[in-house]
Amino acid sequence: MLNKLIRLILLSLLVGVLSACAGTAINQSAYYLVDPRFSDLYDRLQGENILGPPISNKKYLAGSDLEKQYFEGAVLVYDPVNSPRYYLEPVGIDAGFSDLPNNDPENPAVRFINGYIIPLEFSLFYDEMGGERWVGLPLTRARLNPDKNTIEQYFENMGFFKFEDDPPGTVHLMPYGLWKCAGECSKYPGLKNTGISLSAGENLESPFGEAIARFGTQFTGEAISAAYRANDGNIEQIFHNVVLYQDSSNPLGVSLRPVSTLLDLNHDPFQNNTNDSPDYFREIESGNGFYIPSYFMDYIDRYFGFELAGEPISGEEKIREGVTQQCFENYCLLFDALADPGAQVRVVPQGQKYKESFYQAAKKPDREVQIQREIQLDIWEQLPQISSQEKQQVGACFHESGAPLINAVAELNVTTENQGVINYHFSPTDTGGCSFLEIEPIQEQNGTTIDYQVCLQGMGEQQYCKKDSFLIWGNTDEVLTTMPAQEEQAAQPKPVEFVVDTWELFPQISSSENQEIGACIHRDNSPQENLDSQLFLESSAAGVVTYQGTPTDGGGCSFFKLDPVDAKNGETIPYQVCFMNKYGEQYCKRDSFLIWGNP
Repeated sequence: MLNKLIRLILLSLLVGVLSACAGTAINQSAYYLVDPRFSDLYDRLQGENILGPPISNKKYLAGSDLEKQYFEGAVLVYDPVNSPRYYLEPVGIDAGFSDLPNNDPENPAVRFINGYIIPLEFSLFYDEMGGERWVGLPLTRARLNPDKNTIEQYFENMGFFKFEDDPPGTVHLMPYGLWKCAGECSKYPGLKNTGISLSAGENLESPFGEAIARFGTQFTGEAISAAYRANDGNIEQIFHNVVLYQDSSNPLGVSLRPVSTLLDLNHDPFQNNTNDSPDYFREIESGNGFYIPSYFMDYIDRYFGFELAGEPISGEEKIREGVTQQCFENYCLLFDALADPGAQVRVVPQGQKYKESFYQAAKKPDREVQIQREIQLDIWEQLPQISSQEKQQVGACFHESGAPLINAVAELNVTTENQGVINYHFSPTDTGGCSFLEIEPIQEQNGTTIDYQVCLQGMGEQQYCKKDSFLIWGNTDEVLTTMPAQEEQAAQPKPVEFVVDTWELFPQISSSENQEIGACIHRDNSPQENLDSQLFLESSAAGVVTYQGTPTDGGGCSFFKLDPVDAKNGETIPYQVCFMNKYGEQYCKRDSFLIWGNP
């Protein structure tokens, strides 16, 4: 993995203070050309339509043979020394994006990779962009960003997002390239079109660019607010993990808000120093304090000691098997024994809770805020999974300050891929504040998520809505004969298909004879020339044996001559042939032959 010398400065990109990425300033109207080194890969990843335009010239990484070019949505890298030579820079890993994993989905049709559920539209786009080979593994859950009205999910090499009102199937890339090349590339005019919306009411210049470069976003997390003036008069900014504020008395120029204390996290009783523990004891008052394990102390020392962390307010606490947590005044630390070395300790994200509690109070409203009524909405569907032959039933109950709302009227909006948004109206609620309705069967493919929203009507300008979803599952091939799926599919661009054909000279062969295998690869019926090829043969006696084939010829074919296989009559010998292009992508096919004719 590349040395993490260049830290992402998300905050600077969002508010206009740009630093940390070496390079000279460019004219704001300047555009760049795709370097010939990356033109093939750029086209393969759908070019400007998806990756966006180039935002830099090709760059050479000092002290290495690496070449790279920045695009709005990704960073393309060429390594002439190692294989595969082409790859995408893992911006998401460098940024430190992470979430606790999802629970295993009950439905096997739900896409579940690296501990995270990938929603259907993101899953289709993930495959379209090359899956793990180019996008990388998911690093976070799919999450709603209410400030930008988007659904987002971060992967190793790309970030996906879609606006909630986007047409079905629309997915955009997060500006990973712009984030990575902050100082130079941020002047590129395409920044305004990246889907990262700025808050109209907050235009303070951020003073935290240098501090973020020093701490790194793996420590702070991504920015979740612009810089603003807090109630105490200091400029403040909220990040996923911590909250920074300008502090002239601190040599760093910034300090951390005591988030753990302000959120009123539990303070454990002090521990006594017994001098019989290898852990460091932090004394707070007259021999009392807290023990701190060495892995937390290493992290605290790396990030400017207790001056930045604040004093401990709890001892180490077991969260679950192999996972512990300890809180300090300004942040909490989590230790995960099963994580990779170097990633076992991380800051617990508390920025969002702080934002919900304090951020709104820091901003002056433009007009008097209406009194919010205490309306509670509970909605549910009868069947979390349903086929396109069945009717679904949706129930909803409404309460105000705990009492049922009688004769209330609500609307149901069901979002489908083939029919768009379908509107229904509940009958007035009963004495329990509840109402139910039945919706007609929905013609969608297996695995399609159907989103629905229930909104209470007649509440003036205030909106009281709640969303949920259910899954289409259990269809047979005959069920969907009436749905217009074929027309919709026909409108989609035809995916590039690689077809691998294999054959053996002898379908049956004895253990004293040499087998010969041929294989060809075509892309949209055109032979693929000069691809590397390998054959992997499996036998009970020798295990897996690898053969290197000749590069594919003008007909897209390669050939292998195998050694005799030591096996019994009737034993099936499986093999797999794989072709690899210059990007490291593999296309494989399995086949087998039979051992027969041994004495």
